[in-house]
Amino acid sequence: MATVNTIDVLNRLYILHHRSLAVYLHYAPPYQLARHARASAVLAQMVEDQTRTADKLATMILDANGQVDPGEFPMSFTGLHDLSLGYLLTQLIERQKKHIAACEKLADMLHLAPFAQAAAREAVGEAKGHLDNLIELAAEPAAA
Repeated sequence: MATVNTIDVLNRLYILHHRSLAVYLHYAPPYQLARHARASAVLAQMVEDQTRTADKLATMILDANGQVDPGEFPMSFTGLHDLSLGYLLTQLIERQKKHIAACEKLADMLHLAPFAQAAAREAVGEAKGHLDNLIELAAEPAAA
């Protein structure tokens, strides 16, 4: 079995949080999102939590004498500005499901680094809460 490099796994987790769709939409908010106060609030909470998690992961990487990889936003995000709020929420939900699965897998890889694994599992819990909020928001008539 190959050895897991904790810093590499933490960097992958960092990029998932630092370059998420929610963070991208915070930097470049689409018109449809700005018109819906509840959606803006849900997104703001996601960004706040993901930024805090990314900062925590970056600190862990630096404390382990590693370098933080900032990653990049996927180019596909640039095409989401003129779409309806309903479609945007669908994209956020799908991305959030993938985010959770990736974070769970990475958390499992950190079994030899309990402190890092605990931080990763905490991030998974937050991500599941965000998914619930997005699903609830998508079910609202104003979001359709």
